[in-house]
Amino acid sequence: MVATVKNTLSSLETISQPRFIELVGPAGSGKSTLARALCQHTGKFTIGTEIAFRNGEQLPIFVRSIPLVFASLLKGTRDSRPWMWDEIKFLIYLKKWNQVLEVQADSHPGTILLDHGPIFKLATLHAFGPSWLRSASADTWWRELFQQWAALLDLIVWLDAPDTLLDTRINARNQKHEVKGKTDQEVIQFLGRYRSSYRYVLSGLAACGGPTVIPFDTSQSTIKQITEEVLVVCQRETIGT
Repeated sequence: MVATVKNTLSSLETISQPRFIELVGPAGSGKSTLARALCQHTGKFTIGTEIAFRNGEQLPIFVRSIPLVFASLLKGTRDSRPWMWDEIKFLIYLKKWNQVLEVQADSHPGTILLDHGPIFKLATLHAFGPSWLRSASADTWWRELFQQWAALLDLIVWLDAPDTLLDTRINARNQKHEVKGKTDQEVIQFLGRYRSSYRYVLSGLAACGGPTVIPFDTSQSTIKQITEEVLVVCQRETIGT
């Protein structure tokens, strides 16, 4: 999925000041660095509000999500293992996070940036969640979520780089990561699995009329260059042939 934005710009439909942009890509691709760079420009960008489980104002959202999440958990019992707590939190986010983001967008005139947003959570569940999620019986479940998030997201910025470079970046960071210190083969398998699930999610969103994807290879473009390209896309009233 490594590509350059020039291959995509000619096919973009109209984008007028997108409200929601998700930054997507494997660990080490530069998502957080790009988010910081964009937020430094003219105050037009801000990071999306997370669901805070201890936030009293958001408690009703959490409560309303319980029946929806419970239905998913029941389906997951067909699997060989139960849902993990982090996966259950992902389900809550995916079912109700759009409501929190809509409230934030109503009070913010610019663009909301999502890092580790719904696409990340969908891809993580598809790649590593209960095997039921990768079965044909889960197709309707996925389609409902794709429709929900395709209606919210306006633009996806996909960042990627060669596996060797991502491995180097992951090991150079202070943050913990599943493949930090692992063998080259383990890193390749992990990244390949994630990319496959990202492709599944992006295809599902596209089938529901979802957001445009603009890809960047961060081994070929600097964060400054990518920032400038994203700003151009966001500022154009009409992009096309």
